[in-house]
Amino acid sequence: MGRLPRLRVLLIVLEHAIWWRRARHVSYCIQLGLEEGLDANGVEYFTLTTPWLDRAPEICAGMRFDQVWIDIVQSHLGDKVLCNSRILDWLAEVAPVRLGFIPESLDYASGEKGLRPHLRQRRRNVESRIAYLTHVAACDEADVARINAQGLAPAMWWPQAVPERFICEADLTPPNHYAVFGGAVYGERAAWLKHPELKALMVHLPPPESAVLRPLQFEALHLSAGLLSRLYPAEASLILSRYLDRLRVIRRQAFAQWISGLQAGCAVVNLPHFVKTYAGRVVEGMAAGRPVISWEIPDRPRNTALFEANREILLFSRDAPTQLAEHIRHIRREPGFAQQLVERARRKLRRFHTLEKRVQHILRWLEAGDEPDYDDGSVP
Repeated sequence: MGRLPRLRVLLIVLEHAIWWRRARHVSYCIQLGLEEGLDANGVEYFTLTTPWLDRAPEICAGMRFDQVWIDIVQSHLGDKVLCNSRILDWLAEVAPVRLGFIPESLDYASGEKGLRPHLRQRRRNVESRIAYLTHVAACDEADVARINAQGLAPAMWWPQAVPERFICEADLTPPNHYAVFGGAVYGERAAWLKHPELKALMVHLPPPESAVLRPLQFEALHLSAGLLSRLYPAEASLILSRYLDRLRVIRRQAFAQWISGLQAGCAVVNLPHFVKTYAGRVVEGMAAGRPVISWEIPDRPRNTALFEANREILLFSRDAPTQLAEHIRHIRREPGFAQQLVERARRKLRRFHTLEKRVQHILRWLEAGDEPDYDDGSVP
């Protein structure tokens, strides 16, 4: 009796060609890290990055796919400014199951739109793309509820996760007594970093990978791949394969350096941000073996329930920098308490929030509609 063919996925991941200063903010875990989850679940996949999207119909000609997975927020698809309806039409035919990832919120307050004008069109642009898909995985639970209520497509809630191999097993003594924040500094974050009570307790983590020429390697790779694919269009598939081999090395090494960088402080801080779910640095800080202190995102009860306050994570209000300062002091005063936070968070990560399990959750949902429950322990 012959073996059944393996599930075959076309994985199209977001990549910012050329400039590493933009590309470094795209987490490996929502990008090429998905390959690790697919591998662990026995799925065959073919990967493209978004700089190659215009060549996708040509490169993938004659290939068979059961599913396509694609970031539909920042990929250049069907916008008024970046109209690419040819690719959208192609996506609608390339596989019977088409999953769109939404790794950012779709609705924003007026002040947030003022700081980032492109956010004014985000929801409209993304929802126009959903018409070409069969399923959606969104990081913001409010977007999931609205998309399902409007009947745009079946939507699944998609919290952040990390590859299991990056979860630190050792209990590492912090080399410094300050907490670290590793995100981009925009909006009110600059004020938090300069707050009188926090200046001596928290530092902004510089890019750990910059010291080893990772940005130059990344930029040189995209420049050379882009040039070669234009000079030798018939060799696009071979150039893509070699480009991906090198990109995987760069991205994986940069992510390992990022995790190591988070270990520089006594805690990892998640300052307020636009996206209304825990940023990747929350689970990444836990994987690094550090207590995580995050702002409490309002009106997102499912997100709040992911980790138990004061046992697996510490929370502070958006308007309470003194509360954040006291949490950092508490961790500095009581290393035993800090270690308990780390151990409990690490257990939660292994049980619910590895990329291997997250991809398993997605596959089960796509196949049978079984949406995982991250709150009460019902996920195996």
